[in-house]
Parts: sequence; structure tokens; C-alpha cells
Amino acid sequence: MNKADAKIRACGERAIATLKTWKLLAKLHCCPRQATAIVQAILVLHRVETSRYAR
Repeated sequence: MNKADAKIRACGERAIATLKTWKLLAKLHCCPRQATAIVQAILVLHRVETSRYAR
């Protein structure tokens, strides 16, 4: 059970660390619903870019 929790927590921590590198989010002033959509889009784009260069 601890291994499963650690995997989930590690994934979340990596996502947060990635988002902290994006300076755009420091200037983001909108409702939480819009911010969530923007953050999700950034993470998808980041994954696409990192997987493109990982090959």
C-alpha cells in the first residue's frame, strides 16, 4: 500500500516541480476553474515536449 501511495505522491510532486518552473503561473490572476484548465494544458504540453526529446 505504501508503494502505491508513493508512486501517486511522486507523480504529483513532479508535476508541481514542473509547474514552478513556468513563470507564467506567478502572474496568473483568474478564477480557480480557469486556472485548473490552464495548468492541465501546460502539463500536457510539457509532457508532449519532453517525450519528443526523450526518444
